[in-house]
Amino acid sequence: MKNPLRKRLLRELKNDIGKYLVIFLFMTATIGFVSGFLVADESMLYAYDESFEKYNVENGNFTTEQKLTDNQRTRLEKEKVTIYENFYKDEDADTDLDSEPESTIRLFKNRTEVNLVCLMKGEMPQQKDEIAIDRMYADNNDLQVGDVISVDKKELTVTGLVALSDYSALFQNNNDSMFDSVKFGVGIVTPEEFETLDQEKLQYNYAWIYDQQPVDEKEEKEVFQDWDKTTSETVDAAKEETSVEDKAEEDSEEGSETEESLEEVAETETAENGDETDSTEE
Repeated sequence: MKNPLRKRLLRELKNDIGKYLVIFLFMTATIGFVSGFLVADESMLYAYDESFEKYNVENGNFTTEQKLTDNQRTRLEKEKVTIYENFYKDEDADTDLDSEPESTIRLFKNRTEVNLVCLMKGEMPQQKDEIAIDRMYADNNDLQVGDVISVDKKELTVTGLVALSDYSALFQNNNDSMFDSVKFGVGIVTPEEFETLDQEKLQYNYAWIYDQQPVDEKEEKEVFQDWDKTTSETVDAAKEETSVEDKAEEDSEEGSETEESLEEVAETETAENGDETDSTEE
């Protein structure tokens, strides 16, 4: 005996073909969408991991109030890390040349050892009055290669658009919850141009890389704890040395002022004694 459900199923499928076709297309699109995400995720992770080696990206960084001495740097590198100078200066930027700064740009010298620069368009700066800026910052401020911007009230020509491997997201401070690539950007200038900028704004930032990369997260955590302790002790010691030097300099200045005051008093007394002697002789 034939099953009557067969005819019923065929009849329902024929009558509601549109509904089933929509369900089929929806499921196909969903599967394709999720599969695409998974494939893209793997590709992005691979490219991200590969960039660490390609651009020699730092494992971390720290900032000090004063430049590290050779002894301090040697002490830190005993923890099996290599330290690189990565100094920068934050300057006001006027992107439309209306004499009113609209944003802040963080300037670095061109890197050759750590956190290497990816040139995306144009060329790197070669002259003192040239600059290469972050591509996202340029897009958000309608800047192109060849445009001129004012940095620290000095006009610089944009020679290239770049991406800095340690600024994949343009956070100005580590505690910022959101980045703003309109009001903050990064740029590269020549060493000669870097030296002409306001030296009082110089930030002593150092990047560090493990000499031997930890094999897993557990080992990395243990290594970092030792390194962080040594760094904190060294930075605190540097601050104390700076305070002692500043105090000694202040005492020296006060001593010089006191000595000058005593000399002035002595000269005044000598002059007065001379006047008295002249009066006696008369």
